[in-house]
Amino acid sequence: MNSLKLVLRMNATSCIAFGFLGLLIPAHISVFLGDPPVWLLQVVGAVLLINGGHLIFASRRKVLNKWEIFYFSMGDFAWWLGSAFLIAVEIWITTVLGAITMFLIALSVAVMGVTQLWLIAILSRQRSSAEHWNAIKTSYWSLPKWVFIWLCFLNIYFMAAVLSWPDRLAVVVLIGYVATGPLLAAQIAFDGGLRRILGLAHLVPWIPLLIWLTMNGGDHIYELILIIMLTICLAFDMFDVWRFWRGDRSAFGHQLPKPKASNA
Repeated sequence: MNSLKLVLRMNATSCIAFGFLGLLIPAHISVFLGDPPVWLLQVVGAVLLINGGHLIFASRRKVLNKWEIFYFSMGDFAWWLGSAFLIAVEIWITTVLGAITMFLIALSVAVMGVTQLWLIAILSRQRSSAEHWNAIKTSYWSLPKWVFIWLCFLNIYFMAAVLSWPDRLAVVVLIGYVATGPLLAAQIAFDGGLRRILGLAHLVPWIPLLIWLTMNGGDHIYELILIIMLTICLAFDMFDVWRFWRGDRSAFGHQLPKPKASNA
């Protein structure tokens, strides 16, 4: 529990620090990043201060609330996704140094979000980190072989976008690709395995990416193939999320116990 409280306070420290910066020197930050509205930076700064105070208050509880931790982590991932989106579409974040700084800050926030879910999952299940990690490995290696082949090919094809760097296509595709990482890690860390809800981690960043690729015209063969692959992948993901919604919620390799037969 002490480890989780420490992470919450680190998260609070970053929120309060950036909150004060947003309130005290918004004009300087605006110039550094590109051209975000000064008033918006002040609003974000105020929100960060409030969130930082809430994090400190939550970390001082004798018994931590699982769903409160979940709420904080969702805020961390919202920050991550919002930053990735602004950098990808070049809205407000238009300087190279500003984009790099924003990305690194967002990544550190996302890491804290994943860590919070990992630690609260261990506390809730009353298991060690080694046991939690072994459960994840068991779930991962329980995936069908064809899924491994598909995922390997998909990941390699995404990373091939680096070959056209610094073309705009490469920037957007790679940001869309890495945006899924913390979301996937968060679900696996929280559940201790891979469940069908994992498809949601693809749907959130990749639907906008697919729309961008389609609107961009698909002039390159790389784009056309990626559009086809994304469409197939998202179809699988939507089907998995639908199955999860319908009750198929067990992790691969860790089947939920079947209900006992009624004696009536």
